[in-house]
Amino acid sequence: MRFEGILSAWNPDAGYGTIRALNGGDELFVSLGAFPMDGEGPRLDEPFSFEVVSGRDGRKQAVNLKRLPRAAPPAVLREATAGARARTRQMQRKRRLGLAAGAVVAVMLVAGGMRWWQPDGTAAEVPAALRR
Repeated sequence: MRFEGILSAWNPDAGYGTIRALNGGDELFVSLGAFPMDGEGPRLDEPFSFEVVSGRDGRKQAVNLKRLPRAAPPAVLREATAGARARTRQMQRKRRLGLAAGAVVAVMLVAGGMRWWQPDGTAAEVPAALRR
């Protein structure tokens, strides 16, 4: 029996992701080998028809995927893709925050290790107010 759904998550480095069925239910695992060999790679939010089988570990997974024409997605799909986009935005925000925090720490380390230099190139005494 074939089902229809969209690709809701994809990890291109690992070659696997998940598909959310149109009729609801859990997201299903899908590997790169399940996609059609038509020269196009998997794209997020792309509609597919697929079959469901039990994998070696006993979990259900999507196989034998076939591309469907893109049309206006139904409300169920809009909600699923909105969640995937929200997770992607959250990961990007965390990454930017981590980079900003790293930059602040680096500046603090450099500033803490610097000595007080005078314009003529000689070291000056650190003011008492700044000593620890």
